[in-house]
Amino acid sequence: FQSKLSSWANNDMTFTSENLITMTITVENLSEERSLFVTLTDNTTTTNVGKTLKQGASNYTSATAVEVTAGNTTTFTMTLSVTDKNQSASATVAYQVDLRDANAEVEESLLKHDTENDYYYVEMGEYNDAPVRWRVVGVNGNHYTYNENQAPTGELTFIQETVTTSYDFGYYEYFEEEDENGEIINEEELYNDNSNDYSVSYLREYITGIDCSDRDISESENYLAELGIDETDAIYKKITARSIIDLYTGINWSNATISDGTPTVEDKTTSDKLWIPSVAEIYSIVGGGDISSITNDETWPTEIKNNLIFYDSTNSGQWYWLRSPDPNCSYAVLDMSTGGDIGSNYVDDSSTPVRPMFLLEV
Repeated sequence: FQSKLSSWANNDMTFTSENLITMTITVENLSEERSLFVTLTDNTTTTNVGKTLKQGASNYTSATAVEVTAGNTTTFTMTLSVTDKNQSASATVAYQVDLRDANAEVEESLLKHDTENDYYYVEMGEYNDAPVRWRVVGVNGNHYTYNENQAPTGELTFIQETVTTSYDFGYYEYFEEEDENGEIINEEELYNDNSNDYSVSYLREYITGIDCSDRDISESENYLAELGIDETDAIYKKITARSIIDLYTGINWSNATISDGTPTVEDKTTSDKLWIPSVAEIYSIVGGGDISSITNDETWPTEIKNNLIFYDSTNSGQWYWLRSPDPNCSYAVLDMSTGGDIGSNYVDDSSTPVRPMFLLEV
């Protein structure tokens, strides 16, 4: 393609009393439909720079897709302006223009902004006739701090915003046998050898559809089907999957020490689009805490705990599963309480809500 770029690009520029600088980009004679992405960055802290993009509006410093029709010439103009017209200011601006496959990334229009509750989100799936929201909690592997003036971009981490379904983590049964006087004469605990291992758990198979456990979970009974999500979903088809090996990095938590684990699943080449958070992820990415200083949930700051509460449709906090095993019990898994504290639960509890996460490049 041919681009006509103003001379200020990648150089120091001075805003004059006109307060406007324009860049025009022309795309010609494409053999197929493509998406044009423009990214602008600047290091200014003295001005409030806005961006207007004809043929597709976006927030400043974010990648914007403009559809380009095959065989035609497409031109759009980007105008930068200084909102404070009473002063001049200098800024360094860099640009990047590139063509990619159509729908290669999530269009910005799919990233929504809840200005009342101060978070960005996407909608994927439906539950009780309402779209399911997924809130942005991380960016490029770190906690995301909300900015009302600029939508986040990069590899974003999303977590389910409100409670939908519940499911058991694994297999466990407890039996008691009493004599004629009601005295217990026999008790027995039955569970799988790896009942709290996420890689072979009922819960992992339920949310991903991957055949990894010893339970026969039908396609119509899994989490994706219950929320009406399939490969054609605009969000789901663009999710970045994580390998099962990666999901075991920092999964363990014993005496406040984060350590790696080893998945026991036979097929270790699988990758998951949806996954349940670990203690490390829930504390650092969702909660915003410093993982290097993690001790135990009782000393976690209140602002971190508040970030971890999982609300249902009545705005009541609910427990939800983590994928980190209980270090003290082979048939128990750690979970989050209604107040944002770490707890533990037997794997057979089918009433515990699931709260998946996923990665998406925006």
